[in-house]
Amino acid sequence: MYNDVCFVRAKLKKDYVYDAIKKSGFKICIPYKDFNIFFRLVREIWFKLSLPHPEIWFNRQIIDFNAKTIVFMDPLLSADLIRWVHIKCPKANIKLIYENRADKTFRPDNAPSYVEKWSYDKDDCREYGMKLIHAYYYDIYRLRKNKKNEKIDILYLGRDKGRLNLLLNYQRYFEKNGFSTYFHICADRSFLLFKNRHYKRVMAYTDYLKILNKSKAILNIVPENQKSVTQRELEAVFDRKKCITNNLGILDFELYDSSRFFILGYDDIRNLKKFMNIEFKKIEETKLDEYKYIKVINSVIFGDNNESTWSRLYNNNSM
Repeated sequence: MYNDVCFVRAKLKKDYVYDAIKKSGFKICIPYKDFNIFFRLVREIWFKLSLPHPEIWFNRQIIDFNAKTIVFMDPLLSADLIRWVHIKCPKANIKLIYENRADKTFRPDNAPSYVEKWSYDKDDCREYGMKLIHAYYYDIYRLRKNKKNEKIDILYLGRDKGRLNLLLNYQRYFEKNGFSTYFHICADRSFLLFKNRHYKRVMAYTDYLKILNKSKAILNIVPENQKSVTQRELEAVFDRKKCITNNLGILDFELYDSSRFFILGYDDIRNLKKFMNIEFKKIEETKLDEYKYIKVINSVIFGDNNESTWSRLYNNNSM
């Protein structure tokens, strides 16, 4: 049945999301024909100047798949691309799934009215009239936990996104209080690598998982007012790693437990050592099943959805 579904998503050189979608059995392709950095720059300039015939950059493989359902992901998306695909494939059911907050990427109100829009963020769903997609985890990357390997107390990996000073302050605090750390902070764009001495090169997700396997806890710092469950917090519950986060929304997460999550600004920081030492409360596999990628994406594409279950899982009475 997946032969009738095509995903369209921009791809980094080593892209764990792109690879996970492909390994899950779906057809997937990049949106544009800019296969190297030179053509990518030319294409970005072309779009920025609104030069004619933007379709020369569109990847024809999207329409050659002849899929009944075409799922766009938000990175690098353009309204012109969506309209072109709709003209070429007028019978296709077109969906748009957001991986990012809407204010950081393609604006939902720029999408044509025939596009069905989904977001993991409840606030974005309210503001733009989108449907709420359940948080999901690509469980093909799930680790086999081995406590004997846990030589790092607290791990952080992510882009700066204006958080560099805050992250460095946390790292200093953790180390001052006897915790070992591994912080891998990347520039927001690769070409900004040399802008700050603290920046490191983007790490492949498979390499990150090796470090995660050696770590006791993941640090997750989200933007102010963000309350949606994130990839890092799902990694924590699937891989049985403790999570230190500033995400207050985690209190409404069905899998929240004080043995699994320490909330900065909510829990007493003086109890961090105690949190790190208590046993991680086991989670039943049936509960984790609700957050696995294939189950969630099937509900979006094929409508395999139980509304009462979703409401319970998300505590979504205000939606």
